[in-house]
Amino acid sequence: MMSRFFTSDQHFGHSNILKYEAEKRVDVHGRPFKTIDQMNDYLVDCWNADVAEVDEVYCLGDFSFKLNTMHEILPFLNGKKILIVGNHDPFFKRMVTGKVDEARAMALEAGFSEIHMQLGLELPGIGLVQLAHFPYEPDDLTVLPDFELRYLEHQPKVGKEKFLLHGHVHSEWRERAYPRKPWMMNVGVDLWGMRPVSEKLVVEFLQYNMEGRAKP
Repeated sequence: MMSRFFTSDQHFGHSNILKYEAEKRVDVHGRPFKTIDQMNDYLVDCWNADVAEVDEVYCLGDFSFKLNTMHEILPFLNGKKILIVGNHDPFFKRMVTGKVDEARAMALEAGFSEIHMQLGLELPGIGLVQLAHFPYEPDDLTVLPDFELRYLEHQPKVGKEKFLLHGHVHSEWRERAYPRKPWMMNVGVDLWGMRPVSEKLVVEFLQYNMEGRAKP
């Protein structure tokens, strides 16, 4: 039986991430990775420990900023990989400038089965959720660091979705809600033990919010 998973912000091949997320980018024993290759291997092992070949994985951006790294890593990852493009993916500029067909051809050749900027998805017991790399834009822009202001036009607009699944913020928050906007859940690996998040866990997490109880 096919299962679905959600994840983001692996940053395969990006050595600076070991500095930016030093407390989170550790192995199962809590030891930091000495090299980016060690991190890459650990991410692959964690992915394949949970994901089977028949499963679907929604990658919510920043998989890798290097196309050659995607070609190297994707064949070793189980499941059907659907990419929701992030600003550190090599297809981002093409997608936002209208070169969608070119970006899709490159992504499929690398090993993704689909590529999107945003995607709506029905989750059992939840309803419609939106998948995007970026969180919603806050009402108060002063809470954002200056570098984040570059991406305001690409942040998702509120539609009919009940929740937003996103990445981009790494370990800044696991969940957040802005006034008059749906509640947001961050599925980035830095807050989920370097692993994809199962649909079952996502649904449980969102249902706690719907019922007004404390989050798991």
